[in-house]
Amino acid sequence: MKITRVTRLCMFWMLSMFMAGCSNVIYIESSNQSSRVDYVVIHATSANFAESVRLLTTRTGRPVSAHYLIPDENDPTYGHRRMRLHQFVKESQRAWHAGVSYWAGDRGLNARSIGIEIVNEFSCEADTSAVEDSGPDALVCDFPPFSDAQIEMLIELLRGIQQRHPRIGPLDFVAHSDIAVPHRRRSDPGPLFPWRRLYDEGIGAWYDEETMLRYMTQFEDQLPTVARLQAALLRLGYLVEPTGELDHQTRFAVRAFQLHFRPSDYGGVPDVETAAILWSLIDKYRGGYLP
Repeated sequence: MKITRVTRLCMFWMLSMFMAGCSNVIYIESSNQSSRVDYVVIHATSANFAESVRLLTTRTGRPVSAHYLIPDENDPTYGHRRMRLHQFVKESQRAWHAGVSYWAGDRGLNARSIGIEIVNEFSCEADTSAVEDSGPDALVCDFPPFSDAQIEMLIELLRGIQQRHPRIGPLDFVAHSDIAVPHRRRSDPGPLFPWRRLYDEGIGAWYDEETMLRYMTQFEDQLPTVARLQAALLRLGYLVEPTGELDHQTRFAVRAFQLHFRPSDYGGVPDVETAAILWSLIDKYRGGYLP
């Protein structure tokens, strides 16, 4: 028997009436709704598996959490024979992973994002006590590689997230370092995270080589001014105050951009290749307009 839309609605109404005898709530699903999730934020833990689980599940003076944790199969504190994805928070709930954050006009991304932690014991330290007055040059970091098994598990997870939250756009798959406001100086997941591989799998953003080379030719004689660079970073999504000066906040934003899109050199110094990649991404994803 063919079940028509009217028949389905009648059956649903009858079921609702039956359930009403057991509850004071009648649920009729509205078509006028969408996911609350707009972003996916990728983190690296900077700790081993056991410590990561403790930090992400135990209330402390500065509690943190994430929706998912991807273990490292070579971690001696990981006691399973095979890789298993760990979930600590439902996707519909807020996890506390983004901290003070900004991306593309939105602040406080905890309320609108899914946080994914990957076990990776990277470390970053400032070689000066005056951290507030220091730029990217003061950060000394060690970034171990991610394993193929970790990235394969991540890709499978992200494909599922894309299906459940289809309005997440390519530029909305971001690094912790992308969304942290400049004074927070985050570096994860670091320069060895394979953003290009994710893009090749249909996840996230990447630039087109031909467009990038065209902009490199354009910028070889003269780089964009700092004011235009700041406007471009802000246009793409980074929080940059338009000062017209190559100050610390601008260099940290450039460093975050380079960690994501030009990881071969992430010293926070603007150069021809960095500007060309930035402009090509704006062309591809932000409509190409810069004032």
